Amino acid sequence: MTQNTLAGTSLPSFSSEHWQRQALLCQWLATLISKELDDTTLEAYRAGEASPLLDWLKEDGLADEAGALQSAIAGLGLLEHPRLELAADFATLFLSDARHSAAPYASCYVTERGGFMAGPAQRMADRLADAGVTLPADFNEPADHLAVMLDYLAGGYRQLAELDGPAQAGVRAGLAQFLREELCNWLPAFCHRCQRQNTASPFYPALATLITAFCRQRLQEAG
Repeated sequence: MTQNTLAGTSLPSFSSEHWQRQALLCQWLATLISKELDDTTLEAYRAGEASPLLDWLKEDGLADEAGALQSAIAGLGLLEHPRLELAADFATLFLSDARHSAAPYASCYVTERGGFMAGPAQRMADRLADAGVTLPADFNEPADHLAVMLDYLAGGYRQLAELDGPAQAGVRAGLAQFLREELCNWLPAFCHRCQRQNTASPFYPALATLITAFCRQRLQEAG
């Protein structure tokens, strides 16, 4: 991928296609972490429909993490009831008691007692309000759910794809701050909790590792 330096800054520039790809990847990762896979989606992934997205991630320096998720998808055929067992893993990891699970909420990791609906949730709600974004009525989750935060990040990348050169600087600075202060500060702990749990499939632990590495990569390029 060709890079050069933005005029008047030390930040490398990327093509509009690059930012569009990051937006699509953010949205895909958000979808995977937001709810259990249904039969149709599961069969599509097992048939290889996730491969183009995983290939993008590999090209972007995340070959190990993307490969682990790809291997987990391939291994789903070894399960007796793949959808049900994945749904059970999802519940164990993300829907159980937050003190013992890998709850996908920023507040559970950055507050002293690990509670819900703390500062990260309010800041995220404010960001969504400023952007004119409302959560779907059927998504009954706090604003600091990882899926919401990844989807918000996708919006920033879509905005970058429409801007040129120096006009990107402010948006990139905002995204760097968001990644640094609202995502990369707690994702390693979230990832560690996912690795700690006993699951039928390595799918969700591999997904958590990939999301963590993806956000770290995006922070590095955001400056």
